[in-house]
Amino acid sequence: MAIGRTISANSLTELDQRVIEICEIMAQEFLSEISGDGNKESFKNDYGKISHTRDSGIGLGGGKIQRDALCTRGIQGKAPFSNRNLRWHPLVAAETQINFAQPIERIEIEGDDEAQTLIFVIKDSEGNELSYPSEKTFELPKRYVVLPSHWIPHLDRLKHWSGTLWTQNSCIITSYESCNWWDALEAYAVLGISIVCDFYNVNFSEIFEKINTVLDSQEIDGNIELPSDNFPLSEEDIVNCPLCKVNKNTYPANLPQRIRVQRWKPAWGRSKRSEGDDSSLQIMHVNPLIESEIRHNAENVRFGHRWCNVSMTDHSIDETLDFMEYIVRVHNRCK
Repeated sequence: MAIGRTISANSLTELDQRVIEICEIMAQEFLSEISGDGNKESFKNDYGKISHTRDSGIGLGGGKIQRDALCTRGIQGKAPFSNRNLRWHPLVAAETQINFAQPIERIEIEGDDEAQTLIFVIKDSEGNELSYPSEKTFELPKRYVVLPSHWIPHLDRLKHWSGTLWTQNSCIITSYESCNWWDALEAYAVLGISIVCDFYNVNFSEIFEKINTVLDSQEIDGNIELPSDNFPLSEEDIVNCPLCKVNKNTYPANLPQRIRVQRWKPAWGRSKRSEGDDSSLQIMHVNPLIESEIRHNAENVRFGHRWCNVSMTDHSIDETLDFMEYIVRVHNRCK
């Protein structure tokens, strides 16, 4: 099983570095609008830290906004998935061909025993074959997709790979979690505005204007106009939980707070109990992520309550509401 950090976690391209630097500028704008040294320190430690890495770092690494907006989820298992990586990482895996990535030519495996390495072969615009070992896939010139057919020649060999080998080759992200760099930037902006307005009483209009200015002044690509049409405009849309529509700093749906049953856990381990609270903060996608379309963008990404997020599972808000309407009706709970 692959464990630990993604391969090449500390390696950034010029594009990666510039995107993270813009997020750093936005983090400073958020911080400047927060009143009180204690609140500033709270935001910085919990949400606003920036890590110049592919996976948002470990320990005292990047804050929650960077982890959720810029990075894929942590994944472990007998597969070459990155345990967090930048969402615009150029090598993705999909079940079928997708229209926003070019298929690779083939996979090769070099080395023996615990030194085996996946090699991804592509063709450039002139038809020349180029090879990228797992630790160099972040240098691919554009997005490429690995399909099931590419793995078939190696199935018998890969079945016997150790966890060490999978960790050494953790270089792919899923296509449904991928996005363009500008989508990640706008997601960072939306999630950041949401946090500072809801938890730190920052004036929405003022921070919205400042962040729009930062996005508009990006010089990474002059052909990309930011904020894009995906960027939400209303305070309610950005700040409130997308399902129950109340502030995230209150209990879901304004219900009375539930008292969680205590369960024993070893005192010497790290406690994550608060992450299981109904009102704990989680990233949500209004419409579920799918392989064939980029949906991690400013229109679709929000912070919400854990209870609301769990209620949706992998369904859209409309599907969830249809389900809830039926449940309320058959239980005679209509008021």
